[in-house]
Amino acid sequence: MSLKKYILAGLLCLSLVFTSAGYSYAAESTTNSITIQQALDMAYKNNPDLRKATLAVEKAELTRNDAAEMVTWIPSGGLVLPAYQKVMNGYQQAEIGYQTAKKAERTAQDGITYSVVNAYCTAIANYNNMELNQAKLEDAKLQLTMSSVARAVGTLADFDYEKAKTGTTQLDEIYKFSKAQYDGSIAKLRSLLGEGEDWQPDLSSRPTLAQYKRNDLNMEVSRGLSESTDVWTKEAELKIEESQQSWAIPGVSSKMQNVNLEIAQVDYEKSKRDTRASIEQLYYMLDTMEGQIAAAEKAYDTAAKDMKITELKYQLGMIAKSTLSSAQVTEMNARISLENARASLAQYKAQYALLTGQQVYDTADWSEAKTGQTAKLK
Repeated sequence: MSLKKYILAGLLCLSLVFTSAGYSYAAESTTNSITIQQALDMAYKNNPDLRKATLAVEKAELTRNDAAEMVTWIPSGGLVLPAYQKVMNGYQQAEIGYQTAKKAERTAQDGITYSVVNAYCTAIANYNNMELNQAKLEDAKLQLTMSSVARAVGTLADFDYEKAKTGTTQLDEIYKFSKAQYDGSIAKLRSLLGEGEDWQPDLSSRPTLAQYKRNDLNMEVSRGLSESTDVWTKEAELKIEESQQSWAIPGVSSKMQNVNLEIAQVDYEKSKRDTRASIEQLYYMLDTMEGQIAAAEKAYDTAAKDMKITELKYQLGMIAKSTLSSAQVTEMNARISLENARASLAQYKAQYALLTGQQVYDTADWSEAKTGQTAKLK
Protein backbone atom coordinates (compact mmCIF):
# COMPACT_ATOMS: atom_id res chain seq x y z
CA MET A 1 0.00 0.00 0.00
CA SER A 2 1.34 3.48 -0.89
CA LEU A 3 2.13 6.11 1.75
CA LYS A 4 -0.79 8.29 0.62
CA LYS A 5 -3.22 5.44 1.05
CA TYR A 6 -1.84 4.72 4.52
CA ILE A 7 -2.41 8.35 5.48
CA LEU A 8 -5.96 8.30 4.12
CA ALA A 9 -6.79 5.04 5.86
CA GLY A 10 -5.37 6.32 9.14
CA LEU A 11 -7.41 9.51 9.09
CA LEU A 12 -10.58 7.65 8.22
CA CYS A 13 -9.98 5.30 11.17
CA LEU A 14 -9.56 8.26 13.47
CA SER A 15 -12.85 9.66 12.21
CA LEU A 16 -14.51 6.40 13.23
CA VAL A 17 -13.00 6.45 16.70
CA PHE A 18 -13.50 10.04 17.75
CA THR A 19 -16.72 10.64 19.64
CA SER A 20 -19.03 13.07 17.95
CA ALA A 21 -19.62 16.27 19.87
CA GLY A 22 -22.93 16.90 18.16
CA TYR A 23 -24.42 20.34 17.56
CA SER A 24 -25.89 22.34 20.40
CA TYR A 25 -25.12 26.02 20.46
CA ALA A 26 -27.39 27.23 23.24
CA ALA A 27 -25.70 28.82 26.18
CA GLU A 28 -25.97 27.45 29.69
CA SER A 29 -28.86 28.64 31.79
CA THR A 30 -28.44 32.17 33.13
CA THR A 31 -30.32 34.61 35.31
CA ASN A 32 -31.59 36.24 32.12
CA SER A 33 -33.82 33.26 31.31
CA ILE A 34 -37.24 34.64 30.40
CA THR A 35 -40.50 32.85 29.61
CA ILE A 36 -43.16 34.21 27.29
CA GLN A 37 -45.36 34.98 30.32
CA GLN A 38 -42.57 36.95 31.99
CA ALA A 39 -42.02 38.87 28.77
CA LEU A 40 -45.70 39.78 28.65
CA ASP A 41 -45.69 40.93 32.28
CA MET A 42 -42.66 43.12 31.62
CA ALA A 43 -44.33 44.66 28.57
CA TYR A 44 -47.54 45.42 30.46
CA LYS A 45 -45.47 47.14 33.13
CA ASN A 46 -43.01 49.04 30.97
CA ASN A 47 -44.65 49.58 27.58
CA PRO A 48 -45.86 53.20 27.16
CA ASP A 49 -48.79 52.30 24.91
CA LEU A 50 -51.00 51.27 27.82
CA ARG A 51 -50.26 54.53 29.63
CA LYS A 52 -50.93 56.48 26.46
CA ALA A 53 -54.30 54.76 26.05
CA THR A 54 -55.25 55.65 29.61
CA LEU A 55 -54.19 59.26 29.10
CA ALA A 56 -56.20 59.38 25.87
CA VAL A 57 -59.32 58.39 27.83
CA GLU A 58 -58.65 61.07 30.45
CA LYS A 59 -58.11 63.66 27.73
CA ALA A 60 -61.28 62.66 25.89
CA GLU A 61 -63.26 62.79 29.14
CA LEU A 62 -62.00 66.30 29.91
CA THR A 63 -62.87 67.41 26.38
CA ARG A 64 -66.36 65.97 26.70
CA ASN A 65 -66.92 67.62 30.09
CA ASP A 66 -65.80 71.00 28.77
CA ALA A 67 -68.09 70.61 25.77
CA ALA A 68 -70.98 69.64 28.08
CA GLU A 69 -70.55 72.83 30.11
CA MET A 70 -70.80 74.90 26.94
CA VAL A 71 -74.01 73.14 25.94
CA THR A 72 -75.77 74.36 29.12
CA TRP A 73 -75.64 77.88 27.71
CA ILE A 74 -78.76 78.64 25.65
CA PRO A 75 -78.44 81.75 23.48
CA SER A 76 -81.21 84.33 23.20
CA GLY A 77 -81.53 83.48 19.54
CA GLY A 78 -82.72 79.98 20.39
CA LEU A 79 -81.43 76.52 19.66
CA VAL A 80 -81.43 77.12 15.91
CA LEU A 81 -78.69 79.71 16.14
CA PRO A 82 -75.69 78.42 14.07
CA ALA A 83 -73.22 79.26 16.83
CA TYR A 84 -75.14 77.11 19.31
CA GLN A 85 -75.54 74.33 16.78
CA LYS A 86 -71.76 74.28 16.42
CA VAL A 87 -71.37 74.04 20.19
CA MET A 88 -73.89 71.19 20.36
CA ASN A 89 -72.18 69.34 17.55
CA GLY A 90 -68.87 69.78 19.34
CA TYR A 91 -70.34 68.06 22.37
CA GLN A 92 -71.68 65.18 20.25
CA GLN A 93 -68.26 64.70 18.71
CA ALA A 94 -66.59 64.81 22.13
CA GLU A 95 -68.95 62.13 23.43
CA ILE A 96 -68.21 59.87 20.46
CA GLY A 97 -64.49 60.51 20.92
CA TYR A 98 -64.72 59.59 24.60
CA GLN A 99 -66.50 56.30 23.92
CA THR A 100 -63.98 55.47 21.19
CA ALA A 101 -61.05 56.20 23.51
CA LYS A 102 -62.48 53.92 26.19
CA LYS A 103 -62.79 51.08 23.71
CA ALA A 104 -59.25 51.71 22.49
CA GLU A 105 -58.00 51.47 26.07
CA ARG A 106 -59.67 48.07 26.46
CA THR A 107 -57.93 46.75 23.35
CA ALA A 108 -54.53 48.32 24.03
CA GLN A 109 -53.36 45.41 26.18
CA ASP A 110 -54.37 42.92 23.51
CA GLY A 111 -52.30 44.89 21.02
CA ILE A 112 -49.25 44.73 23.28
CA THR A 113 -49.84 41.01 23.83
CA TYR A 114 -49.81 40.40 20.10
CA SER A 115 -46.65 42.48 19.64
CA VAL A 116 -44.79 40.54 22.34
CA VAL A 117 -45.93 37.11 21.11
CA ASN A 118 -44.98 38.06 17.56
CA ALA A 119 -41.55 39.37 18.59
CA TYR A 120 -40.86 36.40 20.88
CA CYS A 121 -41.75 33.90 18.14
CA THR A 122 -39.63 35.79 15.59
CA ALA A 123 -36.65 35.70 17.95
CA ILE A 124 -37.10 31.95 18.50
CA ALA A 125 -37.27 31.27 14.76
CA ASN A 126 -34.24 33.46 14.07
CA TYR A 127 -32.30 31.74 16.82
CA ASN A 128 -33.22 28.35 15.38
CA ASN A 129 -32.06 29.40 11.93
CA MET A 130 -28.81 30.70 13.37
CA GLU A 131 -28.29 27.43 15.26
CA LEU A 132 -28.96 25.38 12.13
CA ASN A 133 -26.69 27.50 9.95
CA GLN A 134 -23.87 27.14 12.45
CA ALA A 135 -24.36 23.37 12.46
CA LYS A 136 -24.25 23.33 8.68
CA LEU A 137 -21.09 25.41 8.76
CA GLU A 138 -19.35 23.08 11.23
CA ASP A 139 -20.41 20.06 9.19
CA ALA A 140 -19.08 21.69 6.03
CA LYS A 141 -15.74 22.38 7.75
CA LEU A 142 -15.52 18.72 8.74
CA GLN A 143 -16.38 17.61 5.21
CA LEU A 144 -13.79 20.07 3.88
CA THR A 145 -11.13 18.53 6.09
CA MET A 146 -11.96 15.11 4.70
CA SER A 147 -11.92 16.56 1.18
CA SER A 148 -8.48 18.02 1.83
CA VAL A 149 -7.19 14.58 2.77
CA ALA A 150 -8.84 13.04 -0.27
CA ARG A 151 -7.24 15.64 -2.53
CA ALA A 152 -3.86 15.02 -0.91
CA VAL A 153 -3.97 11.33 -1.75
CA GLY A 154 -5.31 11.97 -5.21
CA THR A 155 -8.88 10.70 -4.81
CA LEU A 156 -10.50 14.15 -5.18
CA ALA A 157 -9.97 16.65 -7.97
CA ASP A 158 -8.77 20.16 -7.17
CA PHE A 159 -11.93 21.58 -8.75
CA ASP A 160 -14.16 19.60 -6.40
CA TYR A 161 -12.09 20.67 -3.40
CA GLU A 162 -12.27 24.35 -4.37
CA LYS A 163 -16.01 23.96 -4.86
CA ALA A 164 -16.36 22.55 -1.34
CA LYS A 165 -14.18 25.36 0.00
CA THR A 166 -16.36 27.99 -1.67
CA GLY A 167 -19.47 26.35 -0.27
CA THR A 168 -18.01 26.54 3.22
CA THR A 169 -17.26 30.24 2.79
CA GLN A 170 -20.83 30.85 1.64
CA LEU A 171 -22.19 29.00 4.67
CA ASP A 172 -20.05 31.19 6.90
CA GLU A 173 -21.66 34.30 5.40
CA ILE A 174 -25.12 32.79 5.74
CA TYR A 175 -24.44 32.10 9.40
CA LYS A 176 -23.31 35.70 10.00
CA PHE A 177 -26.45 36.99 8.30
CA SER A 178 -28.72 34.76 10.39
CA LYS A 179 -26.96 35.92 13.54
CA ALA A 180 -27.57 39.54 12.53
CA GLN A 181 -31.25 38.72 12.03
CA TYR A 182 -31.41 37.21 15.50
CA ASP A 183 -29.68 40.25 17.01
CA GLY A 184 -32.28 42.45 15.34
CA SER A 185 -35.20 40.42 16.66
CA ILE A 186 -33.79 40.61 20.19
CA ALA A 187 -33.44 44.39 19.82
CA LYS A 188 -37.14 44.54 18.91
CA LEU A 189 -38.05 42.47 21.96
CA ARG A 190 -35.91 44.69 24.19
CA SER A 191 -37.79 47.73 22.97
CA LEU A 192 -41.18 46.18 23.70
CA LEU A 193 -40.13 45.16 27.21
CA GLY A 194 -38.43 48.43 28.05
CA GLU A 195 -34.98 46.89 28.51
CA GLY A 196 -31.57 48.41 27.79
CA GLU A 197 -29.03 47.48 25.14
CA ASP A 198 -27.03 45.25 27.51
CA TRP A 199 -30.02 43.00 28.25
CA GLN A 200 -29.33 39.58 26.72
CA PRO A 201 -32.27 37.20 27.24
CA ASP A 202 -32.41 33.44 27.25
CA LEU A 203 -35.78 32.66 25.67
CA SER A 204 -36.91 29.62 27.62
CA SER A 205 -40.44 29.09 26.22
CA ARG A 206 -41.36 27.20 23.07
CA PRO A 207 -44.67 27.15 21.17
CA THR A 208 -46.39 23.76 21.18
CA LEU A 209 -49.53 24.75 19.27
CA ALA A 210 -50.44 22.38 16.46
CA GLN A 211 -54.09 23.34 15.81
CA TYR A 212 -56.28 26.37 16.41
CA LYS A 213 -59.99 25.65 16.70
CA ARG A 214 -62.20 28.26 15.07
CA ASN A 215 -65.85 28.74 14.27
CA ASP A 216 -67.39 28.88 10.81
CA LEU A 217 -65.75 31.55 8.67
CA ASN A 218 -68.92 33.66 8.38
CA MET A 219 -69.27 33.73 12.15
CA GLU A 220 -65.62 34.66 12.54
CA VAL A 221 -66.01 37.49 10.03
CA SER A 222 -69.11 38.80 11.79
CA ARG A 223 -67.36 38.91 15.14
CA GLY A 224 -64.25 40.42 13.60
CA LEU A 225 -66.18 43.27 12.00
CA SER A 226 -67.65 44.19 15.37
CA GLU A 227 -64.32 43.95 17.21
CA SER A 228 -61.86 45.37 14.70
CA THR A 229 -60.15 48.53 15.97
CA ASP A 230 -59.99 49.99 12.48
CA VAL A 231 -63.67 49.30 11.79
CA TRP A 232 -65.07 50.88 14.90
CA THR A 233 -62.69 53.83 14.58
CA LYS A 234 -63.99 54.52 11.08
CA GLU A 235 -67.52 53.96 12.35
CA ALA A 236 -66.96 56.61 15.04
CA GLU A 237 -65.73 59.05 12.39
CA LEU A 238 -68.84 58.33 10.33
CA LYS A 239 -71.08 58.98 13.34
CA ILE A 240 -69.38 62.34 13.85
CA GLU A 241 -70.05 63.33 10.25
CA GLU A 242 -73.64 62.11 10.51
CA SER A 243 -74.15 64.20 13.63
CA GLN A 244 -73.27 67.34 11.67
CA GLN A 245 -75.86 66.85 8.95
CA SER A 246 -78.75 68.35 10.91
CA TRP A 247 -76.77 71.42 12.00
CA ALA A 248 -75.86 74.61 10.20
CA ILE A 249 -72.14 74.77 10.92
CA PRO A 250 -70.58 78.21 10.43
CA GLY A 251 -67.99 78.23 7.65
CA VAL A 252 -69.02 74.80 6.33
CA SER A 253 -71.46 74.62 3.45
CA SER A 254 -74.09 71.91 3.22
CA LYS A 255 -72.37 70.61 0.10
CA MET A 256 -69.07 70.27 1.99
CA GLN A 257 -70.91 68.47 4.79
CA ASN A 258 -72.33 66.00 2.28
CA VAL A 259 -68.88 65.40 0.76
CA ASN A 260 -67.35 64.83 4.20
CA LEU A 261 -70.16 62.42 5.03
CA GLU A 262 -69.66 60.47 1.82
CA ILE A 263 -65.89 60.24 2.44
CA ALA A 264 -66.56 58.90 5.94
CA GLN A 265 -69.00 56.35 4.53
CA VAL A 266 -66.45 55.19 1.94
CA ASP A 267 -63.74 54.90 4.61
CA TYR A 268 -66.06 52.89 6.84
CA GLU A 269 -67.05 50.49 4.06
CA LYS A 270 -63.42 50.13 3.01
CA SER A 271 -62.35 49.30 6.56
CA LYS A 272 -65.00 46.57 6.72
CA ARG A 273 -63.94 45.19 3.36
CA ASP A 274 -60.25 45.20 4.29
CA THR A 275 -60.94 43.63 7.68
CA ARG A 276 -63.03 40.90 6.09
CA ALA A 277 -60.23 40.18 3.62
CA SER A 278 -57.65 40.04 6.43
CA ILE A 279 -59.77 37.63 8.47
CA GLU A 280 -60.36 35.34 5.50
CA GLN A 281 -56.66 35.38 4.57
CA LEU A 282 -55.58 34.56 8.12
CA TYR A 283 -58.30 31.90 8.42
CA TYR A 284 -56.94 29.99 5.44
CA MET A 285 -53.33 30.66 6.46
CA LEU A 286 -54.06 29.00 9.80
CA ASP A 287 -55.34 25.95 7.91
CA THR A 288 -52.14 25.91 5.86
CA MET A 289 -49.89 26.16 8.92
CA GLU A 290 -51.74 23.31 10.64
CA GLY A 291 -51.06 21.16 7.58
CA GLN A 292 -47.39 22.15 7.54
CA ILE A 293 -47.03 21.28 11.22
CA ALA A 294 -48.58 17.86 10.69
CA ALA A 295 -46.15 17.19 7.84
CA ALA A 296 -43.21 18.53 9.84
CA GLU A 297 -44.06 16.26 12.77
CA LYS A 298 -43.90 13.21 10.52
CA ALA A 299 -40.65 14.39 8.95
CA TYR A 300 -39.09 14.92 12.35
CA ASP A 301 -40.18 11.50 13.59
CA THR A 302 -38.55 9.92 10.54
CA ALA A 303 -35.37 11.98 10.96
CA ALA A 304 -35.16 11.11 14.67
CA LYS A 305 -35.44 7.40 13.92
CA ASP A 306 -32.82 7.64 11.17
CA MET A 307 -30.57 9.48 13.59
CA LYS A 308 -30.77 6.69 16.16
CA ILE A 309 -29.81 4.14 13.53
CA THR A 310 -26.92 6.31 12.35
CA GLU A 311 -25.64 6.77 15.92
CA LEU A 312 -25.73 3.01 16.43
CA LYS A 313 -23.77 2.43 13.24
CA TYR A 314 -21.20 5.00 14.33
CA GLN A 315 -20.83 3.38 17.76
CA LEU A 316 -20.24 0.05 16.04
CA GLY A 317 -17.57 1.58 13.81
CA MET A 318 -19.56 1.05 10.63
CA ILE A 319 -19.56 4.68 9.46
CA ALA A 320 -17.26 7.69 9.67
CA LYS A 321 -17.72 10.73 11.85
CA SER A 322 -18.41 12.82 8.76
CA THR A 323 -21.43 10.64 7.95
CA LEU A 324 -22.72 11.01 11.51
CA SER A 325 -22.21 14.76 11.30
CA SER A 326 -24.38 15.03 8.19
CA ALA A 327 -27.10 12.93 9.84
CA GLN A 328 -27.05 15.23 12.87
CA VAL A 329 -27.60 18.24 10.66
CA THR A 330 -30.51 16.49 8.92
CA GLU A 331 -32.15 15.67 12.25
CA MET A 332 -31.62 19.21 13.52
CA ASN A 333 -33.10 20.64 10.34
CA ALA A 334 -36.25 18.56 10.82
CA ARG A 335 -36.57 19.59 14.48
CA ILE A 336 -36.11 23.27 13.71
CA SER A 337 -38.54 23.16 10.79
CA LEU A 338 -41.19 21.78 13.15
CA GLU A 339 -40.46 24.32 15.87
CA ASN A 340 -40.47 27.23 13.43
CA ALA A 341 -43.78 26.06 11.96
CA ARG A 342 -45.29 26.04 15.44
CA ALA A 343 -43.91 29.51 16.08
CA SER A 344 -45.51 30.74 12.84
CA LEU A 345 -48.84 29.26 13.86
CA ALA A 346 -48.59 31.01 17.24
CA GLN A 347 -47.96 34.31 15.45
CA TYR A 348 -50.88 33.87 13.07
CA LYS A 349 -53.15 32.85 15.92
CA ALA A 350 -52.24 35.93 17.94
CA GLN A 351 -52.87 38.20 14.95
CA TYR A 352 -56.15 36.47 14.12
CA ALA A 353 -57.33 36.56 17.73
CA LEU A 354 -56.54 40.27 18.00
CA LEU A 355 -58.46 40.98 14.81
CA THR A 356 -61.52 38.97 15.84
CA GLY A 357 -61.66 39.95 19.51
CA GLN A 358 -60.56 36.63 20.98
CA GLN A 359 -57.93 35.56 23.52
CA VAL A 360 -54.58 36.60 22.06
CA TYR A 361 -52.34 34.56 24.38
CA ASP A 362 -53.00 31.14 25.92
CA THR A 363 -50.54 29.50 28.33
CA ALA A 364 -51.59 26.09 26.99
CA ASP A 365 -49.89 26.95 23.68
CA TRP A 366 -46.44 27.13 25.28
CA SER A 367 -44.00 24.99 27.24
CA GLU A 368 -40.50 25.28 28.67
CA ALA A 369 -37.70 24.46 26.24
CA LYS A 370 -35.63 21.35 26.79
CA THR A 371 -32.07 21.72 28.01
CA GLY A 372 -29.81 22.83 25.18
CA GLN A 373 -32.64 24.32 23.13
CA THR A 374 -33.02 27.76 24.69
CA ALA A 375 -32.34 30.81 22.58
CA LYS A 376 -29.75 33.18 23.91
CA LEU A 377 -27.92 36.06 22.30
CA LYS A 378 -24.37 35.09 21.46
